Amino acid sequence: MRRILLFIGGYWLLRADREDAAQIMNICQRYGFIYRDLVFEGDCILFKCSLATASRLRERCGEAGVGIESVRAYGVPSLFMRYRRRYGVFAGLLLFAAIIFFSGRVIWDIRIDGNERLSEEEVIGALRECGMSVGDLRREVDTASVENRVMIASDDISWMSINIIGTVAEVEIRESEVVPDEGESYAASNIVAARDGYIELFEDVRGKIVLEIGDYVREGELIVSGLYDSKTAGIRYTNARGRVLARVEREFCAEIPLKYDKKVYTGRTFTEKYLIFFEKEIKFYGNSGNSYESCDTIDTVEYLDIFSAGELPVGIRTVKHLEYTYESREREPDEALALAEYRLDIEMRGELRESELLRKRAVCEYTDDACILRYRVECIEDIARIKKIEIEGLP
Repeated sequence: MRRILLFIGGYWLLRADREDAAQIMNICQRYGFIYRDLVFEGDCILFKCSLATASRLRERCGEAGVGIESVRAYGVPSLFMRYRRRYGVFAGLLLFAAIIFFSGRVIWDIRIDGNERLSEEEVIGALRECGMSVGDLRREVDTASVENRVMIASDDISWMSINIIGTVAEVEIRESEVVPDEGESYAASNIVAARDGYIELFEDVRGKIVLEIGDYVREGELIVSGLYDSKTAGIRYTNARGRVLARVEREFCAEIPLKYDKKVYTGRTFTEKYLIFFEKEIKFYGNSGNSYESCDTIDTVEYLDIFSAGELPVGIRTVKHLEYTYESREREPDEALALAEYRLDIEMRGELRESELLRKRAVCEYTDDACILRYRVECIEDIARIKKIEIEGLP
């Protein structure tokens, strides 16, 4: 803290002969002069004194016949004298001071808590449409009104609470419950086979089962009927539902070319920079010429953070365009096979995520141009598919 006050008030770096050090220290002690950071350098001593102290010390040392040399002035007063004709510097300082002064009266950041399905951008957009956004004056934001407007306007938000703490708006939401979509509602429906297989098990079935466990069924054939023939009530209908687990065989195939074009960066970069102030962007830098036809774009934004108080809506956006071209390459057979296995494993995990894998057999063949890998798998999966029954007079 003392160093900060010394810098604000300004100080001199003084130099004297080493042999006069004792006499200078005695003068300082006699008159109560304060000095700092005294060091010996060769035949000299260097130390610091405030501007007022340095002036009186030079005067007393002069009376005692001791010479003191002023090396350089430091601190705010010296900076002011150095840049007193550069009006842009003072204008910038005034602008900075104004931003800091008004920053406590403005909402600089909105933080969302409680969102799961909704993104932060969607919630902030809903707040903006209902009367609150970054850059608004705190005293002009009616939080209760904004909460009510958002809950009325949005079907996805059932509850909201806004608390403005300092320059940050803490927004807590509760999302509306999602009613699960049970698919199309029919007056009557059957269950048919989604693929060929041997029936292993029926689970939670509603309707009339027309096949038995162990039967072989082909794709599209009827498994569970939604129609009943009752001797007393005649024909009745229902929505057939349930799971039909069957042992099925499936095949997955991946073909990897041995010759391919690989993306290679040329090293040429086209860069653009934008100043972000709240929701406005001003471009202030860009390489000459246009961006490249074939390039990858990297877009980054860095916001100003003063004294770790949180991000302010003032920052720099940098957009880099990295030029690339394609070069012809050739894969080794082992490399192509590994890539084919990787792709098939990814595909199988997606396709069979709710199935039980029983066995897998791999067949690989090479042509002049490609590596072809096939997986033939046997698994247990649900082959039930709902099919509407068309009945005249029914919706």
